[in-house]
Amino acid sequence: MTPYGKLIACVPYLFVLAAAAALWRLTFDVTFDAQPGQLSPTFWPRLAIGLMAISALVEMARLALAKNGVSTIAGIGRTLERSDNDETDEGELQRRPLLLIGGMALTLGFAGLVTTLGFLLSTLIFLIVFMYLGGYRNHAVIWLSAVIGTLVFAIVFLKVVYVSLPRGTAPFDQVTQAVVDLLAKF
Repeated sequence: MTPYGKLIACVPYLFVLAAAAALWRLTFDVTFDAQPGQLSPTFWPRLAIGLMAISALVEMARLALAKNGVSTIAGIGRTLERSDNDETDEGELQRRPLLLIGGMALTLGFAGLVTTLGFLLSTLIFLIVFMYLGGYRNHAVIWLSAVIGTLVFAIVFLKVVYVSLPRGTAPFDQVTQAVVDLLAKF
């Protein structure tokens, strides 16, 4: 890949860096009373923004240092499934634009329904539909991993990070309350 091609490949990451800089600047506008021994409300957003910027810089460096600009990093599933003598070319892999559109619609649906259904119920539904949409068909694994994933999100956001999650409107808020009551016992 030519140097110009590498520069063009870095453009999306430059946008990510610009967005990270703008978001980082916005965290200075948050006003709060500092509490000794507690993290400020800007800690987690700044951590996420910093990780976003670092990942963009790493990708830009990877593109700049690659000999031909093509990634030698493969997905873990593809790497595990490929045998040593497999000659599959990356260009031969099938693209699935309908799956992409479905994933985007699912994400937009999640964002639109989270205030009505509540974060926990919306997350459970999102995880289940996402796995079915992706083509996975082991029903027990899908439902079990969706329930466990939702509970992990609940523990992280409610017990570790202390984020106020959308509870949902009645009667869906009762699901959130049941999970909060369950977590209060631990």
